[in-house]
Amino acid sequence: MSRLQFDPANYDTQLAAKAERLRELLAPFDAPAPEVFDSQREHYRLRTEFRLWYDQGQRHYAMFEPGDNHTPILIDDFPIASRRINELMPQLKAAWQASEALSFKLFQVEFLTTLAGDALITLAYHRPLDDAWQAAAEQLAANLGVSLVGRSKGKRIVIGRDYVEEELVVAGRTFRYRQPEGAFTQPNGGVCQKMLNWAFDALGQREDDLLELYCGNGNFTLPLATRVRKVLATEISKSSVNAALVNLADNGIDNVSLVR
Repeated sequence: MSRLQFDPANYDTQLAAKAERLRELLAPFDAPAPEVFDSQREHYRLRTEFRLWYDQGQRHYAMFEPGDNHTPILIDDFPIASRRINELMPQLKAAWQASEALSFKLFQVEFLTTLAGDALITLAYHRPLDDAWQAAAEQLAANLGVSLVGRSKGKRIVIGRDYVEEELVVAGRTFRYRQPEGAFTQPNGGVCQKMLNWAFDALGQREDDLLELYCGNGNFTLPLATRVRKVLATEISKSSVNAALVNLADNGIDNVSLVR
């Protein structure tokens, strides 16, 4: 069982190689040179999912190489994940080690955090969730200052909220987003904010309309709607549609028609 290897010193080389590969792919189309926006070297990922591995009477965070579900890479910290996730990981582990109600048949943990400091933890079980679990989970959520979702076959229990709240600044304006548990969101919040500002500038102020496919929770929809007359946005995920409708209303944006 090896430890996860992570070397942020390689980032600049990897980014340069990726940019060069993109230039090669686009060369036949006479495309403009790509604009490259770098990421933080550490603590940039706002969401992550871990399997749990049972060893010598304890459960540990674990990941696996592709195609190998039997040789775990045990993890104590995860430097690509947000500082909030790294703060929560040992606290959560200590809590389940001290509580049979929390640890019994727990097999997966998901963390969802935001640049704004919000956090939600999802605990997945191979057993029904009972009153003892709920009491322990409510105390855990209060101790950690997070929302918490428990999942088992056919059941989902929410303690607090089933979403986190994010704030992203585009062209000097702060946009507020509800990001639901289990729905897609951009995992790298810093790069997401750069993408939004790039798209905002590239679109420019216009007098026509915008069609957006697969809008999610309105990540791009909100700032881009301020640049055009009207937006028609489509999305298939019901939870994302519901979040997008809330986000549009919360940000006072009324020129978007959303179709599922």
